[in-house]
Amino acid sequence: MKTKRKNRTNNKNWLENFLRLIFPPDIKCIFCGRDINHFYERPFCDSCGKTLSFNIGNRCRICDEPIENEAIVCDNCQRRKHYFKHAYCPLVYKDKVRENILSYKIDNKRYLALGYALLIVKYIGEDIKNFDLITYVPMTRTRKKERSFNQAKLLAEEIGKIANLPVVECLKKNYDTKAQKELNYVERLDNIKNIFSVVDKDKIKNKNILLVDDIITTCATVDACAKELSRYAYSISACAVARNKLHKKTKINKC
Repeated sequence: MKTKRKNRTNNKNWLENFLRLIFPPDIKCIFCGRDINHFYERPFCDSCGKTLSFNIGNRCRICDEPIENEAIVCDNCQRRKHYFKHAYCPLVYKDKVRENILSYKIDNKRYLALGYALLIVKYIGEDIKNFDLITYVPMTRTRKKERSFNQAKLLAEEIGKIANLPVVECLKKNYDTKAQKELNYVERLDNIKNIFSVVDKDKIKNKNILLVDDIITTCATVDACAKELSRYAYSISACAVARNKLHKKTKINKC
């Protein structure tokens, strides 16, 4: 049994090293693979930079969702109280960004995590100094085995290296649920009720925490995590690579 586990670990490490040889993360655009010489300043080429969906312009000061009017808080954040203070998402989840993040998760392109982390840290800016530690949205063992890695954890680890902040396993997911993407807004809220729990309350007591996920859509997942963390932590903010703008049909009048 131990030999099989060791072989799986060796195979995984070999694959990671092989991918890094083909796509060195410090010289390649994370969206098209073109050689660049400014990776740590901008992990994408000039050509991709012209077509990427950056999360700029007017957006909700709480959940970071793009807002089409002049409001400072989106409709959903006005109707529903969140357990996190603020969300940071440098990109909008569509077109090339969507394809890239799906490839990161499904095609095991772990080398993209460093570029994503650079985008997030730059987007957060000086606020990064306000956090004591970083944590991430957890997976069950079964789900992690299926995917082979937790994309949020890997992203958190890269952010931690850049920001010089500790990455702590603060939460566990108690059981698997339906995929959130298959559900509407109300179903998503019900789907993740009481599925997360705190691992060690002493590690987070009175701490300012940055919670990491890959994308944020309804905020249901990060909110469920933040709810548990808020029992002991001082404050929680969330971040993700991209913000998926809600469609009107997923919104509700009150919650």
